[in-house]
Amino acid sequence: MDAGVHPTYLSSVERGARNVSLCNIVGIAAALDVTVAELMARAGL
Repeated sequence: MDAGVHPTYLSSVERGARNVSLCNIVGIAAALDVTVAELMARAGL
């Protein structure tokens, strides 16, 4: 998966230690081949 973010950054986002920017959310969703809406729904947001 190439979301355009460093693995350490992504890990800190997953743990809730860091807030993620909209640009990074878009990149992560694209890397997972889902829409941003799907990503947020899966996250329970």
